[in-house]
Amino acid sequence: MEKIGFIGLGNMGRPLAERLLKKYQLYVYDLEEENLNFFVSHGAIKCLSPSEIASNTDKVFLCLPTSSIVEKVINGDKGIFKTAKQNSFIIDMTTGEPEITRELSKNLLLRDINFIDAPVSGGPKGARLGNIAIMIGGTEKQFSIIKPIMDDISSNIFYAGEIGSGHAIKAGNNLLNLICRMATFEVISMLVKDGVDPEKAVNIIQKSSGRNYATEITLPDNILSGKMFQGFSTGLMKKDSGVALQIANSNTIDMPLGKLAQKLLNETIEEFGIDADMSKVAISYEDKTGVKIRP
Repeated sequence: MEKIGFIGLGNMGRPLAERLLKKYQLYVYDLEEENLNFFVSHGAIKCLSPSEIASNTDKVFLCLPTSSIVEKVINGDKGIFKTAKQNSFIIDMTTGEPEITRELSKNLLLRDINFIDAPVSGGPKGARLGNIAIMIGGTEKQFSIIKPIMDDISSNIFYAGEIGSGHAIKAGNNLLNLICRMATFEVISMLVKDGVDPEKAVNIIQKSSGRNYATEITLPDNILSGKMFQGFSTGLMKKDSGVALQIANSNTIDMPLGKLAQKLLNETIEEFGIDADMSKVAISYEDKTGVKIRP
């Protein structure tokens, strides 16, 4: 059985790692003991550091909050770089910053270590179902080597282009998600204020030209259901959309809709905090409009 390493077993990492656990001997590392215990109870091998993971495997997956944490996991005192083997692969599923990703890849290649970006989109539900989108940045040769393992995670694997392309597309995707989310809550609030039932409005728009992720997933699954939990924080959305705006700034592209969407997100953060679930955006709109969207 092939050995695979996985670092970062949180909201997204856990369902992704669970799919690998079905076919591979998994070596795992996480700061949360509870997360480690779950995987150990299902046959994974617990490691005490990223370097221990790298010493036991030649393919290590990362699913971490930020690129700065990825840097520490790779270059820290007990980091992957200390023990990584020649021709091994580090597959970064973090929603990261393209420039940091490119710099890491360049430095790791000096030691013949492959570093590719492979961020995901589709949330924990998509990860569990095995249909989450995975966008891979690297050379075509690297992509061909790693794709069979990626196919065991999801049926939706895409080659995004050279290193950093996956992270760039993911950042752009999340900014677009934020823009669509804010626009959708704005319109649904207007319709409810005018006397339309929110569930009917969402169902009809989902079959019409205004459909988007908010009408397909966010509202039906998380808001109209009353669950009010998406498993993605306002802080992470601010970080991801901020990465996209940084890319735009470095390319001298103005992003008025993106900036407005992030301004509206900041209002939710001011009200509920940086660790609040993104479902709190719905409550922000209820507070602003006096219209109740939730049941």
